[in-house]
Amino acid sequence: MSIYELRIGWAESANERRYLRWELLACEEVRGVFLTDREDTLVVLFSGDQHDFRAWARSLEPPTPWLTTTTEGALG
Repeated sequence: MSIYELRIGWAESANERRYLRWELLACEEVRGVFLTDREDTLVVLFSGDQHDFRAWARSLEPPTPWLTTTTEGALG
């Protein structure tokens, strides 16, 4: 098990915070979550390796607008 920082600055609205809370509860590899002195960061006790944590953390974030595609499939 390792401790990792999870940046949560993207979770500004109440809905995004609820979504984040449910994802933290649903992940079997998350063993604990702790507040930090920074509002945009949590500390997560994670049973997977660093690669798994980073992949999981990226999956939580909403898609970046500049990476969305148009209906024709081209980047927009």
